[in-house]
Amino acid sequence: MPHPSAMLRLVAFAVAAGLAMAGVQPVVSALTGEVEMRWAFSLTAPAVFTALLVFGAGRVINRGDAVQPPWYSAWLLLPGSFLLAGAAAMCIFGALVEFTLIPWTMWVLLVTGGVLWMAAMVLVRSHSN
Repeated sequence: MPHPSAMLRLVAFAVAAGLAMAGVQPVVSALTGEVEMRWAFSLTAPAVFTALLVFGAGRVINRGDAVQPPWYSAWLLLPGSFLLAGAAAMCIFGALVEFTLIPWTMWVLLVTGGVLWMAAMVLVRSHSN
């Protein structure tokens, strides 16, 4: 069984990677002619930027295997990860159809999910021993 810190790094990477992969889907869809390129970039740019921010913050906040996160770390990370997954879903929906509510919903999910994710990572780091 890996150390809890290794599992936490894996979760942090998976959340950022999933958001980045979903964020690229509108551009792929635009290349096939399903949606306009302007629409695609309006979804892809903030999603990929947030994914890079989440990944970068995870790398900065991580202290390696020297300290282990508390047992409740997963519970702290859940709200942010679910909101970021919702933002990823908005990118996938946006790759299929240009509906005006999608970007607004994605922005709300990105901002709230990113803030909750970062706050949870700070709490995990401060309570790691």
